[in-house]
Amino acid sequence: MDRREFIKIAAAGTSALIIPACLSGDQTQKKPNIIFVFDDQLRADVCGVYGGKDILTPNINRLASQGIKFTNAISSCPLCTPYRGMLHTGRYPTHSGILMNFVEANHIQNPNCIADVFNNAGYHTGFIGKWHLSSGWRREEGLYEPDRAAVAAFRTKNPETEYVLPGPGRLGYKHWEAFNFHVAFNNYWYYQDESKKLYSEKYETDTQIDQAIAYMEALKNSGNPFLLTVAPHPPHPPFKPEYIPEGYLNKVPDQIHWSPNVPQDNPRKLIEMRYYLAMAKNMDDNLGRLMQYLDDSGLSNNTILVFTSDHGEMHGSQGRLNKMVPYAEAMNIPLIIRWPRRIQAGQESDALFTAMDHLPSLCGLAGLSIPREVDGCDLSGVILNNNRDSREEVLIGNYTSHWDFFQTGTQWPEWRGVKTKRYTYCQWLSGDEELYDHIEDPYEMNNLVIGGKELPILKKMRQRLKDFLVTAHDDFLPGTAYADWYDDLRNLQRTGLGKVFD
Repeated sequence: MDRREFIKIAAAGTSALIIPACLSGDQTQKKPNIIFVFDDQLRADVCGVYGGKDILTPNINRLASQGIKFTNAISSCPLCTPYRGMLHTGRYPTHSGILMNFVEANHIQNPNCIADVFNNAGYHTGFIGKWHLSSGWRREEGLYEPDRAAVAAFRTKNPETEYVLPGPGRLGYKHWEAFNFHVAFNNYWYYQDESKKLYSEKYETDTQIDQAIAYMEALKNSGNPFLLTVAPHPPHPPFKPEYIPEGYLNKVPDQIHWSPNVPQDNPRKLIEMRYYLAMAKNMDDNLGRLMQYLDDSGLSNNTILVFTSDHGEMHGSQGRLNKMVPYAEAMNIPLIIRWPRRIQAGQESDALFTAMDHLPSLCGLAGLSIPREVDGCDLSGVILNNNRDSREEVLIGNYTSHWDFFQTGTQWPEWRGVKTKRYTYCQWLSGDEELYDHIEDPYEMNNLVIGGKELPILKKMRQRLKDFLVTAHDDFLPGTAYADWYDDLRNLQRTGLGKVFD
């Protein structure tokens, strides 16, 4: 069913929906609803249930007590758009072609995205929040360097650069209350099916949870299951007072706990960290509102609720900020899945779980066929029965040295690596290597490669990396080389599998 078939009613800064007769009925809904919430830049150890000490996260903690918590959920390419590409396609970035931010996700190259699969199974699908799978305001800027003049010229011609047209660019989603990219957290705006900004009087995350509740309320008696993805942008930078929700700084302590791997000359200011935590606290409160609605509406028992994040944030650990590096603070993310009566409450799994695994695992939970081209693993058996996961390691990497441009050797140098439950191995494009034992060295302060010892695990990791690169059709090129995969407007032309045909 197309989004235009809904009647839109503006109320309280969001949209209520009336379901037309074609979706109403008395048939018993058998397939589970799915609501997939992934926060932006929320690292795992901010959450109390993952050891966080600075803010209270009672709702995240409660969700974990009601479902299964994964302790090895990994952002295998810790950057916004590549994570989203892996989530929606279930494929390696070198297979989907989604390697960095602000590129056009290609539906021809990736015809069986998560919304497509669930649409075909009779689900209604919706997306709310930050999309970041379009070139947006960088479309005519080029691929190598920032060009402010090109951006200004493009914005003059196209004032609604963050609007994604209905059709292939939405990768199958029917309902749409989203934007490609902006950071107007306190002056929040989004689009539906017209290139017209719709403004909210509430904070971004508050608005998106309102929208999610309105969406589910409209569908709850329709007899049709839904797949709803909700992608809040906070706690993403900027970490400044005008970007945090009102009143939330008061919920963050004046002093915080810094990780042992944060140097004395910490590049992250205390007040910036407090702003980040204020945004994260707001996310926890909103998750609580969402859970309360599911319980009060009677939807909980037949709804799979997934809560996770796209990547972490270094916050001074290893002397670094942001993401795109092979360290725990950037890669370790929360992942909790609840499905009352089906997932045993209070479970914990150490299975390795990447963004590519969500599509096949949700298919497994819903009883749907998995597209053949998917690279991820179906972990539904782990989720439902806490079965032992047979996978011992996963491929991790960063493909370019700038999050929005194809560069090499700049602030975030390219790397590939292998992650196991115990070890992280990284090989930089320069040839330098790092190996960490997370049992003996959880803060990654002792690189086991240093000292000249040829440890058996190092030899194994080197070989596994070679194997993974073959499987992923990854030649481990300098970041500049991947610009050839796109045209000047950031449209995908080829991948590691070859040319993309229209």
